[in-house]
Amino acid sequence: MAASILIVGQGLAGTVLGLALERAGREFVIADPGHAPAASLAAAGIINPVTGRRLVRSWRFEELFPLARRTYREIETRLGVPLWRELRVHRRFRDERERRVFAEKQARGELAPFVEAADETGCWLAPAARVDVPALLAAARRHWQEAGVLRETTIDWAAEAGAALVIDCTGASARRGPFAAAGFALSKGETLQVDATGLAPDVILNRGHWLVPLDAETAWAGATHEPGIEDAMPTPAARARLLADATALAGRPVTVRAHLAGLRLTTADKHPVAGRHPAQPHLGICGALGGKGVLYAPWLAAQWVAHLQAGAAFDDEVSITRLMAATRDSSQT
Repeated sequence: MAASILIVGQGLAGTVLGLALERAGREFVIADPGHAPAASLAAAGIINPVTGRRLVRSWRFEELFPLARRTYREIETRLGVPLWRELRVHRRFRDERERRVFAEKQARGELAPFVEAADETGCWLAPAARVDVPALLAAARRHWQEAGVLRETTIDWAAEAGAALVIDCTGASARRGPFAAAGFALSKGETLQVDATGLAPDVILNRGHWLVPLDAETAWAGATHEPGIEDAMPTPAARARLLADATALAGRPVTVRAHLAGLRLTTADKHPVAGRHPAQPHLGICGALGGKGVLYAPWLAAQWVAHLQAGAAFDDEVSITRLMAATRDSSQT
């Protein structure tokens, strides 16, 4: 494949990277066989400032949220599709333990400035947002098909050894590619699209799982997290659990429209990865977005552009070299 840059994979990471390179005037080709198995299509695209049972501030949120807002709004204009919607999160406490954790962190100022209000039942968090990931992928794919830079094919990594730069954006498949030594792990996630009316259009409901409105009649419900699971098939158990929680959050019965599943690529420190292979610098990677892909993808893409345009180094906390070095060191002990 003759191109100065070859992006392998047109999921969220590959799409945002390709659009960033295009905006910077860099020539590239994207190779992707199709979106049917892509984990990105099962993603609700939520950006939340405080997550998890321990109410942890999202990593680098203050830095990454404004960049994400600017990036997706610029992409909206360029592709002519609505993608970005700002929301608030109504976080409902699951039990007394979660209520106590919130009170302690709030008293120490650890959740400032994200808490708008709170009472005995829960708290309101902002800013938050949703990115329409399926619409983003579909619009970018049409754009690149028309431009002739998207090839619907799979890649033989060995055959690409002579390319100037090949960037792996394949998500879960990166575990079997040239960066397999990084020691990636997988986490299975399942979501539902449900028929649900009467939801506030600008609020994400969260109580363990979340419910986010798509329009006046439908919503996303999710998501499960199952580390170590390697099949991407939807399961009846997850469907039942998500449906019960969505019904409770909505306060009325909801019905399932679609049940989706995908495999997230993750790292031991939960940070995404970007950079060049330490032994094969013509190979690069952009991925391991985990469950916060829409927040991380614009930042990783911006680092790749800065690296290619000005030789900038990748941030130490996401550089792929941290994982390759750690794996090499552990194998020698």
